[in-house]
Amino acid sequence: MRLTAQGRVHLTGGEEVFREPGMWDKVKFFFGSDVDLRTGELKLTRDVLRLTEQVQKGLLAAGIDNAVSLVVDTDVIYQDTAGRKADADLLVDAMRRAHGRFNDGFDTLRAVFEHEGNGLHTLIEVTVRAKHKSEEPAATLAMGGRILELRPTEGEGMEAAKERIGKRLGDAQLVPTYKALLGDLCTRVQDGLQRHFPKGRVEVDPPELQVVKPSRDEVRDLGADRASRAAALRATPNYPRAGYYGPHYDPWGTYYRDPMDTFVNLMVLDAMLSPRSSWGYGAGHLGSSWSHYGAPVHVMNYNGAPICDADQMLSYSDQFSGVHDVMDLDFDAAVWDDDAAGLYAPEETSWAGYGGDSGGTDFDCAGYDSGGSDASSWDCSSDCSWDCSSDCSWDCSSDCSWDCSSDCSDW
Repeated sequence: MRLTAQGRVHLTGGEEVFREPGMWDKVKFFFGSDVDLRTGELKLTRDVLRLTEQVQKGLLAAGIDNAVSLVVDTDVIYQDTAGRKADADLLVDAMRRAHGRFNDGFDTLRAVFEHEGNGLHTLIEVTVRAKHKSEEPAATLAMGGRILELRPTEGEGMEAAKERIGKRLGDAQLVPTYKALLGDLCTRVQDGLQRHFPKGRVEVDPPELQVVKPSRDEVRDLGADRASRAAALRATPNYPRAGYYGPHYDPWGTYYRDPMDTFVNLMVLDAMLSPRSSWGYGAGHLGSSWSHYGAPVHVMNYNGAPICDADQMLSYSDQFSGVHDVMDLDFDAAVWDDDAAGLYAPEETSWAGYGGDSGGTDFDCAGYDSGGSDASSWDCSSDCSWDCSSDCSWDCSSDCSWDCSSDCSDW
C-alpha cells in the first residue's frame, strides 16, 4: 500500500524560446510575409545553483533535511550512498562546486529528499525543467510514502507479520489517519516552497492511497531474496517509461528496491478478498470501511493502469487470481522456484509496461509526460515519439537501441 501526492511549481518570468527559421520561413520572409518563430515555450533564467538552494530551503522550512540525490541532466552531483542524516547542506555544497559546468544552461534538474515521521517514510522528488510550455509548471513535485507499521519488522517471522498486519488493517481509522498525516506534510511542503519561490505559485494535490497488484517479476524477486528484506536505495534510479508519469506516479519504486513493498501489496490485496478469520473481518470489509471514512483506496496494476477502487474489489476478484495462493506460501522457508511464482497468474503480467516482466523499469528516458497512456508512450521499440535527448538520464544509449544513441552521443 502506498500514499502518493503530486504538486506543481509555476514560476514567473523566463525568456521566450524561438525556433530556428526553416527554408519555407525564409521564403515567406523574402516575399514580405510575417513569420512566427515562437514555440510557446519559456526558458528559466535562474541558474542551477539558485534553483537548488531555493528547493533545499523550501523543503527545510517543511522540516525535511535528509537528501538522497541531485542530478542535473546526466551529471550525478550528489548521491547519499552512505545513508547520512540531515545532509541537505551537503547536497547544496556539492552543487556549489559543480555549478560552473552548467554556465551554458541545463535541461533537467532532479532533487530527491526523504523524510521519516509519524510512522511514515516519504520520498520527495522535485523535477525542474529549464524549458516548459508557458501554461505548464516549470517544476513538478512527486511524493511517495510508506506506512511503516504495515511492514515486517526486523527479526519478525513472516507468519507473525501476516497475522499482525492483517489485524492492524482492520482498524477503520488506520488508513484515514495516515492519509491525514501525509496531507499535513504536503501542506508544509507547499508552504515552504511558496515562501522560497515568492513570485511563483506552488500547488500540491491532496494525497491519494493505492494498493498495487505486483508483476510476476516482483513476486519472483520477493521469493528469491531472503537475505535482505529492508528497503534499499538503488545505485542507479530505475526511471519508469515516460507514459507512466501522471497523477499516480510514485517515486518510491524509482529510487528504492523494496521486496517487502511487494509483500505488503499482496498482503493488502489478500486481506481485502480473502481475510483470515482470526483478523476479525470478512471479504470486502476493508474497502467499504476505507471509503466510508473518507480514505478510498485505488487498486492499480503494476503498469500504472487503474483496476478499481477497493470498495469494488469483490466484483473484480477474477483479476487477482493467484494472490491468495502466493500469500499461503511460507515466506520464511527456502527460496521458492518458478513453479511457485507461476501460481501468480503469469498470463496477466506479461505486458511490457512499468515494472513488467520484459524489464520496463530499466528504461531510463525519464520525463513527466502526463499526456496519456497510448502505446507509443510505453513501447519504445515500436514508436518512440518523445525527444530522448531532452529526457535521457544516466546512459540512454544502453537501453534505447533504435536511434537514441545518436541523440545521446555526446553524453
